[in-house]
Amino acid sequence: MTSRERLLTAMRRDTPDRIPYTFDATAECAQALCQHLGLSDAAEIPGYFGCDRFSNLTHLTGAPHIRWNLPTEGPDGTRLTIWGTPMKYVSYSTGGYWEYDTPPLAQMDSVAEIDSYAWPNPDRVTFAPLPADGSWRTRHTEAVFGEGSFIGPFGIAWQVRGMENLMMDMIADPAMVDAIVSHIEAFTLPLLERCLQTYAGALDYVGCGDDFGTQLGLLISREHFQRFFAPSLQRHFALAKSYGVTCYQHCCGAIAEIIPDLIDCGIEVLNPIQVTATGMEPAWLKREFGQHLAFHGAIDIQQTLPTGTPEDVRREVCARIEQLGPNGYILAPSHSMQVDIPPENIVAMYDEVRNAVPA
Repeated sequence: MTSRERLLTAMRRDTPDRIPYTFDATAECAQALCQHLGLSDAAEIPGYFGCDRFSNLTHLTGAPHIRWNLPTEGPDGTRLTIWGTPMKYVSYSTGGYWEYDTPPLAQMDSVAEIDSYAWPNPDRVTFAPLPADGSWRTRHTEAVFGEGSFIGPFGIAWQVRGMENLMMDMIADPAMVDAIVSHIEAFTLPLLERCLQTYAGALDYVGCGDDFGTQLGLLISREHFQRFFAPSLQRHFALAKSYGVTCYQHCCGAIAEIIPDLIDCGIEVLNPIQVTATGMEPAWLKREFGQHLAFHGAIDIQQTLPTGTPEDVRREVCARIEQLGPNGYILAPSHSMQVDIPPENIVAMYDEVRNAVPA
């Protein structure tokens, strides 16, 4: 099998020629790994380990095919999301992240104010055609090709409203939440449809990156998930399925309680499988949901990879393959690997899965 065939087979919950596996790390972690391996560029790492690959539409052939044409900088030079949320860079001892700053809807008190906000216009976004000669696929035969940034009604809602405000709105003023989610969908749903139309027959998957879990349980109640956010997710994924595209969900934390709802929304692949979170035991997940879901991730970045020995890592790789494989499983870290993970443990993870007995 090619890498793309292998990944697609696993995403369909069938059994590929071997367990597929992918790479995901922060820039700081990748740089340390490059030094350990003697590589000159982080882009060489997946090939070094023989990883299978997901290719995002916005990075295809090295240039973005989706051009947002929306403000990304405030009048004072502040970096903005396409939703108008300021960003700030937060440093820690060995790196940093861009984080959301002041939510633009934080001080609004009525639906009328929400409606008057300068929501992004989907008509501003343009889609560059793929090369007619098919060379884009030739360059990406080793990758599944899709778009993973369109939908996420909860994550976008708290980005623009603020987490505390949104949580209170769900109890005290649900009309505010309905208005925000409605405006988000008025941008994301037509945008997704245009993307699916433009790249019909080329896209393998569409994904969402909403997080609903903490280490111990859900961020919001299951009832609030079903009431405010599941309907929008379902509409997006129903649209994707109408084009024959696989539906992929990234959702951190202890989310076992809403996995049946995610399946009802149309989810077919679940990532990243945070195995140390409450209720996220891999063998149980496979028994309960393996007939509906493929799993991507599950190698623990909280304990095993950062603090275990290479032998601990090897044992966990073997356990995950037994628990979640041989069908419907793509092995990967349970989130982006951080710089606190010893390079030797990363090598052990990929060495063990690469040398595993074929499924």
